Order: sequence, then C-alpha cells, then structure tokens
Amino acid sequence: MAIPFLGKIIETVIGKGSEIIKELVTDKDLAKQLDHAFRTQMAANAASFRTLELQSEQSMFEAQQKTVQAELHQSDLYTKRTRPKIARQSWYITAVYALSSMLLPMAPETWGLGAPVIQWNIFLVLASPALTYMGVRGFEKWKNART
Repeated sequence: MAIPFLGKIIETVIGKGSEIIKELVTDKDLAKQLDHAFRTQMAANAASFRTLELQSEQSMFEAQQKTVQAELHQSDLYTKRTRPKIARQSWYITAVYALSSMLLPMAPETWGLGAPVIQWNIFLVLASPALTYMGVRGFEKWKNART
C-alpha cells in the first residue's frame, strides 16, 4: 500500500523549507544549521511514516492469515474446502481461456470464428484467486528484477 507520490511531496516540502530558511535567515552559518535540522526532521518524519505504513501492511497480512487458519481449523468440511475449490475453478477457467486463445486462431475462417488474442489483464484476473491461494500477493519483486 505504498504511496508513490509521497516522495515527490517530501522533496518539494524540503526544497521549499530550504528556500524559506535562506530567505528569512541572513546569517549563513545559522541558515546551514537550520537547513540541516529541517532536513533531518523531514527524514525522520519520512522514516516514521514508512514504519507505520509497514506496520499497517503487516497487520493486514496477519489478519488475512488468521482468517485462512480459522478456515483450516473449521470442523465443517464445506467451509474447509471452499477456498481450494475456488482456486481449482480459477485454474480451470484460466486454462480454458489460455487454450482457447491459442487454439481458436487455428480454426478455419469458414466457421466464422475470429482470432481472439490473449489479454494479460483478463488472464491475471481469472488466475488471481488461484495465485492468492498459492501465496502470491503481488508482482513487485519480479517487476524490479527486470530493471
């Protein structure tokens, strides 16, 4: 739940704060000291905000895991089997979608079938329940590996 524009806001605030200090304080040494103190305080605020953000994400993850564990410890078999059933159905539908997008272009044009092209956003939406069941929470680590 990262906020991508927060870094730009903090840099803008730090830049404006430095400009204000330079305008108001005529003594160069005092201005440098105040600027350093201001930047240090802003860095501390950014670090504390990041810490709170990570704690929030951790508490959400723990709540999800408690829910999953509670489902696993249910005595009712229907409740226990619901999540795996949804994951299986998700894989089936995803496989049908992927295979149909690969095999239908081979169909003769006389049947009137168009050639659908796989759309990755639809593919990932169909696969998301199964991926979530397997523990995949996001693709950030693979996105960063490419760059």
